Amino acid sequence: MESTAHMDAAVYVENLSVTVGKGDDHKALLRNISIAVPEGSFLSIIGASGCGKSTLIRALAGIQPVSAGRVLLAGHPVETLRQQLPLALGYLPQFGAFHGDLTVAEILDFAVALRLPSSVPQATRDQWSEHIIDLARIRPLLHQKYRTLSGGQMRRIALAEELIGDPAFLFLDELTSGLDAYSEHELMVWLRELAHGLSKTVVLVTHAVSNLRLCDSVVFLHEGRLCFQGPYDDLLQAHGTDSIESIYGSYQQASMTGSFTGFDEDRSGELPPAPAPHSLKTAPPPPSLSQLFTLVRRQFILLGRDKVQIWLHVALLILFPALVAIFGYKGLPNVRHLSLSIETNIVQTLADNLAYLKEAFTAASLVSGLAMFQVILLTLMGANNGAREIAKERDVLEKELRAGLSPWAYVTTKILLLVILSIAQAFWMTWFVKTVCGFSGYFSNQFEILFITTFAMSVTCLAISSASKSTERASLLAILLVGLQLPLSGAVLALPEIVSFFCRPFIAAYWGWSGYLKTQEKSPLYDIVRQSTDTTVADFNQCLLVLSLHAIVCGLIAWIFVARNFPKR
Repeated sequence: MESTAHMDAAVYVENLSVTVGKGDDHKALLRNISIAVPEGSFLSIIGASGCGKSTLIRALAGIQPVSAGRVLLAGHPVETLRQQLPLALGYLPQFGAFHGDLTVAEILDFAVALRLPSSVPQATRDQWSEHIIDLARIRPLLHQKYRTLSGGQMRRIALAEELIGDPAFLFLDELTSGLDAYSEHELMVWLRELAHGLSKTVVLVTHAVSNLRLCDSVVFLHEGRLCFQGPYDDLLQAHGTDSIESIYGSYQQASMTGSFTGFDEDRSGELPPAPAPHSLKTAPPPPSLSQLFTLVRRQFILLGRDKVQIWLHVALLILFPALVAIFGYKGLPNVRHLSLSIETNIVQTLADNLAYLKEAFTAASLVSGLAMFQVILLTLMGANNGAREIAKERDVLEKELRAGLSPWAYVTTKILLLVILSIAQAFWMTWFVKTVCGFSGYFSNQFEILFITTFAMSVTCLAISSASKSTERASLLAILLVGLQLPLSGAVLALPEIVSFFCRPFIAAYWGWSGYLKTQEKSPLYDIVRQSTDTTVADFNQCLLVLSLHAIVCGLIAWIFVARNFPKR
């Protein structure tokens, strides 16, 4: 039972199949789907839960890999179009992804800056924004933060953002889900107006059936098979009923009794000829550098509004250096006044020597321990800097990558933020501890090694964040990594040589500790520190080099994980 549009198709699907798994575990999600959708039409995909609706619309949008068949949009393979002209395709999942602390006006302003080509004059950008605001009927919402909106208002904002790029195709997954009856009807009317008034091809997955007559046609799926394409009234007539619920029930009953066989044969002969490729009114997004400036501006607006994170940074900045000073307060004044005078009394001289050595070894242990304490606390701050940065906005990132966001611009924005945080944290730790505890050595060298240690751990945790699907997992892995720093550094607990050989290159705390001790190389205590530990103290420049390599390699890893979701151009 099927009716197919016989005219040039904007969306042309031929024998599309999607299979997941391998061998005995494989499962066919879609089987030989063939449909044609005219330009400027409004199509709904319907069917019972699990029938393949979301898989089909993701395949139409070029997000879901297909096992067989092809999808053409305006005559172009969907993969090519998504790679070269991502703004031609608008895709919205059931729930939009936005930064809740941004206002609606800011969301649209950033969308314009990230999506419209740099060649578009500012006056044209402003006119286009005003047009989208009026089209989406969201002017009263402009100064509200996104998190304060209702479900229906959020759906309108999500659609307005997608319309910024003026896509020829809109693929919407469950956009009406959870809305009240009025909001659902209003949204369906608006989608019909977009299709007919602006010649956009709108495809909607929906469970709601009360407004299907507003659609030009419906596609009915069951168990991954195409059962019907055509006007809604024709679907009812073909099944001899006036109730869509009874159609759902009859197919479910057929599946339960084993009488449903579907349509597994080649259906390409029922399609009109494949349309020839034709040009679309769209352009590539702005270059990476332009996107970088926009992302940096947005990043610092978001940081300024995240009061919890700001207070956490301030608390750590004040508390951690104070802890170091507290632990070193009693012992370090004596360290600065250690001296050995020559007495004529041999017995007294020997006694003084023994007392001096005892105090010196105690002081050396204190210096070594406080150096490691600073490093561990700064690596903990670094973990807090980077562990959540990408994972917490994964949904927003994936959406913006689909719209042509540069992975390089995104990761560079995060690294610039980590640079600023690491400078502030390392500078205050260096100044406070040096002022209170009176460590010897140059301030500049100590700041340099503490900064690169903090930054290396921050970027390492950023890489963890880029590979994690949740903030909880990223935070747990980052804390675990910091927890391993002290025992695997070998500075406190002796490690077997083979373990040190393999672990030490990856332990930032070891290189930070070594580099910090090297800044005190001219102090009398340095030699005693060396004698009091079996752990090799690496050269200062070597420490800087290794920690810099940590930051570079982990920055590349973060970029790779972000870029894997980005269509290759």
